[in-house]
Amino acid sequence: MAGFSARDLLGAWRLVSSINYRNEAGTPSFGTPPAGQIQYTDDGCMSAFLMDPEWVKRGQAEADSFTDFFAYAGHWSLEGDKVRHRIAFASVPGRVGTEFVRTVHVLGPDRIELVTEPETSKSGAVYITRLVWERVKPRAA
Repeated sequence: MAGFSARDLLGAWRLVSSINYRNEAGTPSFGTPPAGQIQYTDDGCMSAFLMDPEWVKRGQAEADSFTDFFAYAGHWSLEGDKVRHRIAFASVPGRVGTEFVRTVHVLGPDRIELVTEPETSKSGAVYITRLVWERVKPRAA
């Protein structure tokens, strides 16, 4: 990640891929393909929306926050290759006041991967999620 800075994250990013891994076995989340957007502003604010397009078509009001719809917003900072999301608002109340830490991998000039920190369940299974984002291109005036 040499040469990558907080300035490189600024702007809007479109969700390209979201894969949940349990003990290295991957399962797509938020649809195939998924829908979503994450935004980073230069004043330290951020917001993220992840959604399965099929959830919208089903017309269900309730959503599973791991596979159907999840949204949150707050503040962000970059520390080395880790981006910290400090959550002030969320579609899941228990997430408010928490922090998400993601490892940033640069995949190309306009593509990044954010990887969650590993979580180990009571049964010993290790979970991570890999989210690939592509920079949203400015619209022509």
